[in-house]
Amino acid sequence: MYERFVLSLYLLGGVSALFAGLAWRKRTEPGGTPMLVFFLALGVGAFAYASDITATTLSTQLRYRQVATVAQSVVAISWLCGALQYANFDRSLTRRVVAVLALDPLFLVVGFLLPGISLFELPSTGTAGSLLHAVDTQLTPLFLAHMGTILVTALAGTIVLVQLFVRSRHLYRTQAAAVLVAALAPWTVALTQRYFLEVPEDATIFAWGISGVAMTVGLYTFKTLDPVPAAQSAIVETMGDGTVVLDVDGRISDVNPAARTLLGDEGVVGQPIESVIEEWERVQAEDGDHRDWEELSVNERFLEVETTSFTDRFDDEVGTLVVLRDVTDRKRREQRLEQYKLIFDSVTEPVYVLDGDDRIVRYNDPFAELVGYDSEALVGKSISAVLGPEPTITDGGFSNRTEATVRTASGTDVPCELDLAPVELDDGDTGRVGIIRDISRRKAIESELAQTTERLETLVEASPLAIVAHDTRGIVDVWNPAAESLFGWEAEEVRGEQLPVIPEENSEQLLEQHERIQAGDHLTGWETELRRKDGQTVPTRVSAAPIRDTDGDIVGTVAIIADITEQKARERQLERQNERLDEFATLVSHDLRSPLQVAAGHLQLARDTDGDGASHLDDAESALKRMEQLIDDTLSLARQGRAIGETEPAALSTLAEQAWANVASESGQIAIADPPTVDCDPDRVVELLENLFSNAIRHGGGTETAPVTVTVGGLDEGFYVADDGAGIAESETEKVFESGFTTAEDGTGFGLDIVRTIADAHGWRVTVTESESGGARFEFAVQGWAK
Repeated sequence: MYERFVLSLYLLGGVSALFAGLAWRKRTEPGGTPMLVFFLALGVGAFAYASDITATTLSTQLRYRQVATVAQSVVAISWLCGALQYANFDRSLTRRVVAVLALDPLFLVVGFLLPGISLFELPSTGTAGSLLHAVDTQLTPLFLAHMGTILVTALAGTIVLVQLFVRSRHLYRTQAAAVLVAALAPWTVALTQRYFLEVPEDATIFAWGISGVAMTVGLYTFKTLDPVPAAQSAIVETMGDGTVVLDVDGRISDVNPAARTLLGDEGVVGQPIESVIEEWERVQAEDGDHRDWEELSVNERFLEVETTSFTDRFDDEVGTLVVLRDVTDRKRREQRLEQYKLIFDSVTEPVYVLDGDDRIVRYNDPFAELVGYDSEALVGKSISAVLGPEPTITDGGFSNRTEATVRTASGTDVPCELDLAPVELDDGDTGRVGIIRDISRRKAIESELAQTTERLETLVEASPLAIVAHDTRGIVDVWNPAAESLFGWEAEEVRGEQLPVIPEENSEQLLEQHERIQAGDHLTGWETELRRKDGQTVPTRVSAAPIRDTDGDIVGTVAIIADITEQKARERQLERQNERLDEFATLVSHDLRSPLQVAAGHLQLARDTDGDGASHLDDAESALKRMEQLIDDTLSLARQGRAIGETEPAALSTLAEQAWANVASESGQIAIADPPTVDCDPDRVVELLENLFSNAIRHGGGTETAPVTVTVGGLDEGFYVADDGAGIAESETEKVFESGFTTAEDGTGFGLDIVRTIADAHGWRVTVTESESGGARFEFAVQGWAK
């Protein structure tokens, strides 16, 4: 008995080797690699099982049984992988399954190699390789986990193969039978041995062999006997029309790539055809095994559908072949042709059709009226027969919109605009349909607009005022030369960019004015400060209005901007003059009144005095001289309020010498220390220096024996006038330039005010500090000076 069983195991090992060779040849096909591993493991398991039975020592029997157990695990796993690939399951799913199940043989090998881990106790009879006879073995936890993996793997593979059998039983009967045998063989043999035969040896290893052989035969042998032969299948896969194979229940069994593209769903296999093509009931309404082309709409495309029933070799109907032809382009061409025909029937503008050689195919009555020919006179002639000598032609034909001069039958030239679009003609050739418009009036208007635009552009370019136009988002469109001069940006820098002249401190006010203009208001004479390119602000007067399109919608703003810097300067000068007038009024009302009262009082005393009144007359004379000095200083201060005259480069040393000659005193002396040459009004600068020199002599405390020294010298950015006199108290440095401020009893307080006025008129900044010798030092910061 054992001899026959062992011989059967060796025979199974040899058969496994043969089928492993077959699987090796097919290893690149779906299921090939798993079946190669399956047969190799099955052969190893068969030989190991036979060696287990024939072994004479317990240790040898144990070693062979361990090999058989590992081989059993590999057999089950590769059998499931082959079933998954055979059933065309997703390859990523197969890889994940292999990764998980491969842990079982790995744990088995590790368990066998590590000491102290026992997989099972040896029974009196061999049961290695058993699927259901494992209950005869005294199980350990590791072996129980192993058998659980085998059981789950076998169950999963059986489910996959049974589903494949159900899905393909009508179309692939021979293969379906092989699939069913492969699915049920392990379970049938195991259950039969367990409950009916009661044999001591485990025959389930032969069941795995039967299942593997059946799967291999179904996969590599009987496929050529299918209703759709392999050669025909290859043709279907590569043909341009879509093909769909339905089983007898109307479910989709197979689709080629073209059909999958048309149906727009990767998961259509296995679905009822009605769920994929909604209008399928209309196709089924026709009787017969063959139905001619029927037009359907699927996924916004037009398809022609042809159905043909087919049978197997036993003449039993096993399914339906559905051919899908995409006619969307043809349908749309037909629709376009209908649209073009409708144009000829409905439009009132001239319409015509050209063939591929630009010959006239047909035209409507308005076209005939325009060119002055009968309705058929131009058919077959070139379109150039009615075009002027210089039509606008590109690339050997007309562009989508061109302009040309149409020559009528009477010889009149009419400027027209042509709109052309491609169209498929009735004979299948490609032509063009066009609409022609008389644009004589538009050309006249365009000519007038061009002249007007040219004039306006000339005015804008020549305008002395800055003209800026921008859209509603503030993107600059117009920036004339005056704007370039005023703000410093070239037109190329700002056109197409955001308006750059808005300073942050005025942004809210300017935004409010912008919103008013966008609401339709006009802005006139609004004064504000705008930013220049150098970052400085300039006072401006802005007048702005909204820009409207032909529909009356506001699309932007145009602004005329005037530089009012000089005006503001004049206003400030007037303000200063008004202030001086107030000062003059004060002098007249107060300063001049005091010496007058003194003079009047002394004259009265002189009359009332019986004796000599000469002393009173002397006092009256002094008061009158005081009045004369006040009047001279007041007139001088009034003159300094006027703007300076023409400026020119002048050597400050020369001007200082002139000024000193006018105020020279024995109690003072001058020193020239290389002062600069400045751009100035020389007469006014002489007056400035005279006042500084007089102030130094009067307040410096000099005498004939110890005169005060006045020095005129240069600075890095200007010049200075310093003395070595008593100096100015720190608390009075801010007051000395105020009109009327003086520390002398006979002073008017106008001298330093005159100095500041002349400096301001030149744009200089004057400050007072202490000199090196303790006297007063006046420094002038001069712009644009040269040594």
